[in-house]
Amino acid sequence: MATAMATASLLSLNCPFFSIQGSRKKGKRKGRGIAAGQGNSCGFGMRGQKSRSGPGVRRGFEGGQMPLYRRIPKLRGIAGEIHVRDGLNFRGMHAGLPNYVPVNLKDIASAGFQEGEEVSLETLKEKGLINPSGRERRLPLKVLGDGELSVKLNIKARAFSAAAKEKLEAAGCSLTVLPGRKKWVKPSVAKNIARAEEYFAKKRAAGTESEA
Repeated sequence: MATAMATASLLSLNCPFFSIQGSRKKGKRKGRGIAAGQGNSCGFGMRGQKSRSGPGVRRGFEGGQMPLYRRIPKLRGIAGEIHVRDGLNFRGMHAGLPNYVPVNLKDIASAGFQEGEEVSLETLKEKGLINPSGRERRLPLKVLGDGELSVKLNIKARAFSAAAKEKLEAAGCSLTVLPGRKKWVKPSVAKNIARAEEYFAKKRAAGTESEA
């Protein structure tokens, strides 16, 4: 008897012709009369946009009133402020990002540079003074004026703060301002710019000749 029941239970579990009671439910018969429970309007109600055929209401739509994603405040703080960088106005989250890899005079003094040596982004990396990663790997060097420097060095950087420039010139260091990366422009635009520069150069030359 026990073996027969075990065989019957195995058949009910594995055989597609047998199923456990309650494991299979009949689907709702929508639109098949009021007696079916979902017969008349199929559960969509009588009227309104949600009862019509088609794609329905788009996500975030609130019937025409100002939606939530437009009501809430945004772009506050750094994201909403206008920052001036290289003579241009920038707005948004990227406006608060650093433009340079900073290094102070006290850091250069503690790195152990000898007199006459070159201080640049590469030499500072070799000394382990800076270790830029991610976005900072593409940023240029800027020398800041915190600290003192008594050794004469050849310093190459994109920018110097006013205090750093004053202290380095007083110490007898040679300063080299490296040029910035040129902005890419279309070849046609570059050709027009070259033509304009040539035109104005000729005009200036003609003006100086007439004055002479």
